[in-house]
Amino acid sequence: MFKQLSQLSKNLTDELAKGLADELNEGQEQFDKNSDLPVDVQAKLRKFDKYEQKYPLLLNAYKAEKAKIEKLAALQKILCENTPISSLEDFDSLTSFFQNTNLKIDMLNDEVKRLTTEKNEQSVELEALRGQLNDKDNQSDVDVSVEDTHKERIELEDRLKTLHGETDQLRKEVETKNAELAKASAKTEALKKASEESATLRAELKDAKEKIGESKHALQEKEEAYRTATAEIKEINTLLDQKTAEYEKVRSEQKLKQNGDNCNAQGGQSANSKTKNRKRKGKNKNSLPVDVQQNATAISDVKPTGENDLSSEIEQLKEIQHKLNALQQDYDALLNRHQKSKEEIQVLKDAESELEKLRIEKEDTVRQLQEAKDELKFKSEELDSNKEILKSVGNELVTAKDQMKDLQSGDNAKVNELKSELESIRVRHSDSIKLYETRQNELKQKITTLETEKSKVAEEANKLKSALEKSSNEYQKLSSNLKKTEETIARLRKENGSITDELREMPALKKSENALKMSVTQKEKTIVYLEQQIKDYSAKEEQTNKLLRESTAESGRLSAKVDQLTRINEGMKNEVRKSEESMEKFIKNNGTLGEKLEVLNEKYATLKDLKSVSHEQVGTIGRQCDELNIKLKEANKRIGFLEDELNESALVVQEKTKELVGMRRTLAEGHSDVGARLQKVENILTSALDEKERLESEFALQATMFQRTIQDLKKSNENLTLQIQELRLKEKNYEYEVNQLKSSNAKVQKASNEDSGKTRELESALLEVRNSLSNSEKKLRSLEIANESFKELNGDLTRKLDRVSKNYKQMSSQLAAAKELKTSRPSSRSNSVFSISDQHSNGVSRRASYTEESGKETQADLNDKIAYIKNVLLGFLEHKEQREMLLPVVSTLLHLDSNDEKRLLISIR
Repeated sequence: MFKQLSQLSKNLTDELAKGLADELNEGQEQFDKNSDLPVDVQAKLRKFDKYEQKYPLLLNAYKAEKAKIEKLAALQKILCENTPISSLEDFDSLTSFFQNTNLKIDMLNDEVKRLTTEKNEQSVELEALRGQLNDKDNQSDVDVSVEDTHKERIELEDRLKTLHGETDQLRKEVETKNAELAKASAKTEALKKASEESATLRAELKDAKEKIGESKHALQEKEEAYRTATAEIKEINTLLDQKTAEYEKVRSEQKLKQNGDNCNAQGGQSANSKTKNRKRKGKNKNSLPVDVQQNATAISDVKPTGENDLSSEIEQLKEIQHKLNALQQDYDALLNRHQKSKEEIQVLKDAESELEKLRIEKEDTVRQLQEAKDELKFKSEELDSNKEILKSVGNELVTAKDQMKDLQSGDNAKVNELKSELESIRVRHSDSIKLYETRQNELKQKITTLETEKSKVAEEANKLKSALEKSSNEYQKLSSNLKKTEETIARLRKENGSITDELREMPALKKSENALKMSVTQKEKTIVYLEQQIKDYSAKEEQTNKLLRESTAESGRLSAKVDQLTRINEGMKNEVRKSEESMEKFIKNNGTLGEKLEVLNEKYATLKDLKSVSHEQVGTIGRQCDELNIKLKEANKRIGFLEDELNESALVVQEKTKELVGMRRTLAEGHSDVGARLQKVENILTSALDEKERLESEFALQATMFQRTIQDLKKSNENLTLQIQELRLKEKNYEYEVNQLKSSNAKVQKASNEDSGKTRELESALLEVRNSLSNSEKKLRSLEIANESFKELNGDLTRKLDRVSKNYKQMSSQLAAAKELKTSRPSSRSNSVFSISDQHSNGVSRRASYTEESGKETQADLNDKIAYIKNVLLGFLEHKEQREMLLPVVSTLLHLDSNDEKRLLISIR
């Protein structure tokens, strides 16, 4: 900087020397021209020369300032139209607006990723259902014709083609929506540029600090909500684990019983004991799957005690499964709502910064995908080998069944039984096809909802996740195949027991039985081995899912931090540029002042040499020189001040660069904490959903309460108006009676003047009239007091009505805003709250139908009121965030004053 300043000073001195020489020549010429004029006129002409030099500079400065003001006005207009800012001073609302939009964008990106993963899961389930259909076709090929199955497959393929066509249409619609979003994003980018020009760096730093505090507070709240949800899920998982453990215990006990019975059969027990034990074994085995249990009830009337326990446990498992399905439906509804809100928030994203980050992330994800694909190929090969083993097991079972059929071909009764079993298998096959069709229709609907929006990075990540989740689906497939093999084994054992009762003497049958038992034991060993492999695959799948979640969450956070750092860096660069420009301007002003000073000094020397200038001119020139010296000193001071500012700005820039380096280091270190951050984001989402549910339930409760109070107040107001009218009529009647009494009194007085004999009677009448007058006056006073009290009551009721109407308007506006942002999601707590609100609404409708004759409330209304007040008080005590909103509701219910409200708040805190 000092070298540049020295070079500038040298250049300025050279230019000043040239300018001085020219000005000296011009000054001499002007002096020669104006030498004929008087001294005063010459001084004024010199002043005008100065003004002529300054005028164009002032005019240019005025034009520049005017252009800036016009640009500022246009910018303010754009901001007022498109953002919540009403003036240039209101920057806090703009920053909070962008903060909220960024938070919504992050949350909705996570939801989109989850939706795409669910879509891939549904496609995997479709493939699993196809595999099950193929397995069922292979098992039921004994009596079902090949042509029927071929036709069914063709129909299913046609349906799948129609589904693919519908998905293509949906993709086209998604593309059109993306085009609209691109237009909206262009508008938002223009708005962002305008806001960046208007907002200063200090305001951004303050807003960033406030944002960090708010986000920490929100994260703490949402972590608590997520812990509650995870606790519920853990409870459900523990229940499932308990049921599976009980199921495995029963199965092991049955296996032990079976082995003991086989040993007794070989030891030479009687034929009757053999048949009984085998029948028991068949029943115990058939009690595990639901379909075989139904067939066993048709054959045998007697059931063991363990069968009832297992059926109850299976029913409990079904109930748990229904609960999980309900939770899944709620989750789907939430995802649909977040997709709708994403269309509003996606407008505010910076496309260029995202593309650069996505390229970096894409390279990482491609590497991970290649590794995952290699692992998946290896797993698919292992699964294919397992499938071949299972197919061989099924073929062996079919061959064993054929052998059994050949052995019992002589018996027509047994053939009929086998035919009935085959018919039942056909019925099951048709039922399974129907189930497949219904499941396929459900999958159609889910696919149409899920294939709305896809992004490049999300597709690649979800492909990896879906490929990893295939192992879990294969586990389900293998478990279903295991159940089928158990069913077939149980059926074969039943048939074996019935055959051995009648054909004891045939050694061939015994050999075949032993062979079948050996094959069954071998198959069971293979099934155990397959289950172990499936567990290993599920563990690997969980690891890959964790890696995927970490990568997605880290990418979003890094993008947000890099955006903030780039903005801060740009602001600092702009400040440095401004300071440098101001420094250059001051240097130029200093040079011009120095030139003017030298010119004046030279003119002063020339005037002394010429000796034609008077003492007055010398005094004026001396004053001008003093003024210029003062200006020079001020300019030097400004130069020093600007140099200090430049040094300070350079130090600030260095500090900011250090902070940027530190932020990058923290970003690099933050890769290890990605899992915890992902959980925080999930906590944010769950807590936001819970808050939304709470708000909706509380809004519904408050709305019903306000409607109810308004109706009650209207009724009481009508009753009061009727009473006031009745009192006014009574007052008029009393006034009329008083007037009549006064007139009668006047008549009596006249009669007393006319007839003195009747004075005593008139006096007694007067006393009676006076007594009646005093009574009537007392009644009038009491009526006036009652009228005033009724007026006061009416005024209080009107005030309460105004207050209730204001609160109702506020709550309705908040409800409308909440409904626009988030659609309603039913949950256990919200169902309970809405049921109470429905009871209140029913109570309100019942009250509206009541006539004025029913003065007292029924016991049901009192119970409704008590339940309502209890629910409001529990919500007030449980939720700290909603206390300010629920405080007016509690105060209206309990008739609390301001002092009572303060005492209540202090006692709670």
